[in-house]
Amino acid sequence: MDQLVKRANGGYVSGRYEVDGMTLYVSNGAGLWAGFPARIGVPSEITLLTLRRAP
Repeated sequence: MDQLVKRANGGYVSGRYEVDGMTLYVSNGAGLWAGFPARIGVPSEITLLTLRRAP
């Protein structure tokens, strides 16, 4: 399933990526939406991000 997601999502599946000097984080999601659950083989996820000013 991750290969389909990768193709539809610009090559990003799950986790942290460096893109053009910025950080991109792709979450597995919480799974709480009105459509069908498409998260197969990975746990649901709620992410807490702490933003800090650059030194």
